[in-house]
Amino acid sequence: MDGYSKDIVKEDIEKLKSIFPQCVVEGKVKIDQLLNILGEYDEKDFEKYEFTWKGKNECYKVARERTKATLLPCESESVNFNDTENIYIEGDNLEVLKILQQGYYNKIKMIYIDPPYNTGNDFVYDDNYEDSLENYKNIISSINKSNPETSGRFHTNWLNMMFPRLMLAHTLLKDDGVIFISIDDNEVDNLKKLCNEIFGEENFIGIITWGKKRKGSFLSKNIVSLTEYILVYSKNIEKLRGIYGGQASNNESQPIIKRTNKISILEIPENIIHTKLEDGIYNKGIYGDELNPVELLNDVIVKNGKIINKFSIKAPFVWSQENFNNQLQKGCKFVINTINFQIRVFKVFDIDDFKGFGSYINGIDIKGTNEDAYEELENLFNIKKLFDYSKPSNYIKMLVDAGCHFEKDDIILDFFSGSATTAHAVMQLNAEDGGNRKYIMVQLPELCGEKTEAYKNGYKNICEIGKERIRRAGQKIKQEIEENNKQLKLDEELKKIPDIGFRVFKLDSTNFNKWNVSLKIEEDLQHFLNNTKTLVNGRTEVDAIFEILIKNGFPLTEKIYSLDIDNYKFYYISEDCLVMICFEENIPIEVVEKAIEYAPSKMVFSRKAFKDTSEMVTAKHIISKEFSYAQIEVEFL
Repeated sequence: MDGYSKDIVKEDIEKLKSIFPQCVVEGKVKIDQLLNILGEYDEKDFEKYEFTWKGKNECYKVARERTKATLLPCESESVNFNDTENIYIEGDNLEVLKILQQGYYNKIKMIYIDPPYNTGNDFVYDDNYEDSLENYKNIISSINKSNPETSGRFHTNWLNMMFPRLMLAHTLLKDDGVIFISIDDNEVDNLKKLCNEIFGEENFIGIITWGKKRKGSFLSKNIVSLTEYILVYSKNIEKLRGIYGGQASNNESQPIIKRTNKISILEIPENIIHTKLEDGIYNKGIYGDELNPVELLNDVIVKNGKIINKFSIKAPFVWSQENFNNQLQKGCKFVINTINFQIRVFKVFDIDDFKGFGSYINGIDIKGTNEDAYEELENLFNIKKLFDYSKPSNYIKMLVDAGCHFEKDDIILDFFSGSATTAHAVMQLNAEDGGNRKYIMVQLPELCGEKTEAYKNGYKNICEIGKERIRRAGQKIKQEIEENNKQLKLDEELKKIPDIGFRVFKLDSTNFNKWNVSLKIEEDLQHFLNNTKTLVNGRTEVDAIFEILIKNGFPLTEKIYSLDIDNYKFYYISEDCLVMICFEENIPIEVVEKAIEYAPSKMVFSRKAFKDTSEMVTAKHIISKEFSYAQIEVEFL
């Protein structure tokens, strides 16, 4: 370990090297060579289509810079800390997304975010890349930052905030993952260009329009805003199963004629077509209007609601004869209800068949409007005007179901979590369909103004509102299920109570003096050389163990165990004892010999684990020698 978050650049270079080895020399990419191989290098080609702004190159650099920051566990603010698989993180999402790379790289199924809309008054993350943690502390000590249009960098500031965060989000998504991003008119165009560049135009799934209000604000003299948007992108469109929009219905018919298709002929057996046409003989010929002509190649006889003879029909069919026959064998019902002789089909769907997600969500129909969101929070907290611009849980629940319907134990990430609507929605959906989806919420602990209702009621920052919402929503869901289970009959299945707990973590600097050094500052270096302590003042062993867990690529939900070996305390991560940790001093060699019997992959000791260098060397020799087939890694912190 070097104390840093995952090296994404190294990962990308290795991927490139596996495809174009001749373009990577001594770990550096030869761009000219790569362009030559791809046939795109031209010294005279200076003009090209691109989306750019001041600071874009810095965004690439910032997204790839590694961090030594860590996440400190906060059990006192958590619920069911030892058993839950849900995570709530307080901190600047730029740093947090870097930290998450180690344990969650390519593991998140769905991301939903509701970022600042850049209306001019929203809080805008004022990133200072010289010292991210110091900048973070400055941000959370101030209130009501804005990004006025008069600044001259109105769009630039917002783009510089979003671009590195979306780049990091992309690497966290699974190959079949999907991201939903809420946005309004102010930045929807720029956001789409950003996402095209990061996720690829080919992975653009669509834009969903959300009817957000029961009624508009009629103070506006121009366009009354009643809608917002969601941009939807996949990580890899070819690996995405789909965006779930509901079970396919056998009661809905669809046409098998489309005027833009190539003209073909279908041969229809007798007594197959159901019809509302009157009994009689219909002569062969052309039927329908000029846009949708259909030609009967034989006379047809209608009797008692069916066409009783076999016939041929010529039209721009969607289906081939083979497909028609296959669908017929599956039991599909075919109908012709008008004199235009347009054939429609009621398909027989399998249990796994589903419809895609509609491009419009009517908030009123699902009780998912801004007004519903306001009332939802008021009912949970019994406080009016607690939080502005919260999303309704029914609305987010639809999106979570759309992105995570098929694998009900996936992870959902929201790194602009606000009042934690996404966490509420995930718990509610799990309660309804028995799923075990997990969430990771990330939110900057932005201060609430002293005049706000939140502050007056004891909520000093947004994170305090979000955590309390999850606690209250979880208890409400639990009580509703318990009450429902009491009313069920003996032969009815009891509903399962979902995971309503969450582990709280808070962003901070590293726990280890070894990594808590800026080599640019001579005093810090001297302080480190003179300091024999392993841990930074004020930090606990549990804090340090979680940092080791994080920086060894374990998820934040991993359990930590302890054991006693001859009165020396050891910790280990996971039931398989993959990493063993000991902060004790002057450990006897025989204790080390007993510890390695647990066969860890890695052992981590404090800097003063052994009384002198000689014993340290002996211990390392014993550890590395014990298992010739799988050498144990040793680290001193």
